[in-house]
Amino acid sequence: MHNEPGSFARRIATTCLRDIDAIAWRYVREVRELSGYLDSVIDDDELFRAAKASLEMLFGLIAGADLDAQLTAHSDALGRRRARQGIPLDSLLRAVRMDFRFLWNAMRTYVDEAEMPAFSDEVVTIWDAVEVHTISVHAGYMAELADMDRELELARAFLLRRLLEETAHDPRLYAQAAETLDLDPDGEFLVAVGSSQYAGEFRAAIRSAFPTATIDRLGGVEFTIIEASSLGEEMAAALRATPTGLSPIAAGVEELGAMWRAARELAALVQRPDEAATLDRHWDRLAADRLDRVIRAYARQALAPLATVPDRERALQIEAVQQYLESGSITRTSEALYCHRNTILNRLNRFSEATGLDPTVPYDAGTIRLVLAVSDGSVASGSAG
Repeated sequence: MHNEPGSFARRIATTCLRDIDAIAWRYVREVRELSGYLDSVIDDDELFRAAKASLEMLFGLIAGADLDAQLTAHSDALGRRRARQGIPLDSLLRAVRMDFRFLWNAMRTYVDEAEMPAFSDEVVTIWDAVEVHTISVHAGYMAELADMDRELELARAFLLRRLLEETAHDPRLYAQAAETLDLDPDGEFLVAVGSSQYAGEFRAAIRSAFPTATIDRLGGVEFTIIEASSLGEEMAAALRATPTGLSPIAAGVEELGAMWRAARELAALVQRPDEAATLDRHWDRLAADRLDRVIRAYARQALAPLATVPDRERALQIEAVQQYLESGSITRTSEALYCHRNTILNRLNRFSEATGLDPTVPYDAGTIRLVLAVSDGSVASGSAG
């Protein structure tokens, strides 16, 4: 009686199309029993419209219509929409995989008991139609997730750039950045900018000590933002042993921009792959770079009297001053330079008499650090420029 393959299923599918509204509403009721399909996310009307469109194409395909391309496009769009709506993938796939059982049961209601063997022979026809739908829904969902991830990365990069490079005070920017970057707006943070000279060592050290940290890139440098509250002694020590420019602690998201800029400048001062550049040890270089011509002009003026001092004597005086500024101790300076303490005192005194800057006076000591930071060894020729 049914010589053409699939002819029985085609006839039943055509019958189902006449009752498509009732069948679609029945589908909605069954989907509502699945977890993940909340009324607040997708209402019944939307579920009905999606179910009716899907079922019309599935029944049409089984009935012999050339709907493969339409079904694929519809199913792909459905998967993408459910991804945007936040429906969990497992819930979506349970609903889609339910289609075969639902189609089978829906079509069975139009089959007499005597016709069941013939109907059962055409299970593959129904399965093939559902398989096209399932694969396309899944593919659309995954493609949309990838698009959403790219959008999030773009949004993250955009907000990071604005947050870190913006100098104007913008509370709305801080709130938006904190939400997108998952940061506590009032939290405390450290910014660690990697040294370009030791980029590989920086990445390896951060991934080892802070496996959950995100390494971002901005303005040609790599950096990470670390919550200060998460730092124990061991992790803090690991950070100080990383080739990075390490900022002071930012009090809140609004200070991250200033800290990032400071850490970026400090990163250029890293000299070893196992030591961070920090403000307490490198403030003089940082300040000197920012004062630039002003401090260079002052350095020429302050160090000019040393131009009349013989080269070797001048070098010994500066060496003693630099070592003393490191320790603040005459004894430790003499030990480091293998000199008698009176020799060290004499060299410091001669430097003080020539320049008017006394290394043993804290107020002058800071100025001397700035002056020597920009001299770059050129003092030996009598010029600080």
